[in-house]
Amino acid sequence: MAKIRAVVVEGDREHGYNRVQVLFGPNFFLEIVDNDGRVSFLLGTHHEAFKADASEAKAELENYIKEIMERHPESIFEED
Repeated sequence: MAKIRAVVVEGDREHGYNRVQVLFGPNFFLEIVDNDGRVSFLLGTHHEAFKADASEAKAELENYIKEIMERHPESIFEED
């Protein structure tokens, strides 16, 4: 089942978003959570995930992205 299976949005533009979750492919998910002004990014499979702070530039998430790009340059996406 290789498709976007569900999109969950808690909150709204006017009052702020608390959580956004996307379920996709056979068992993958992406989740972004705002917890008291701190933003967490989660990416994983059904039972496993990694979590990174995404609250500001140069936070954990940016470091993880750079590491992945260095290890897998063939997968780098560059918008034209």
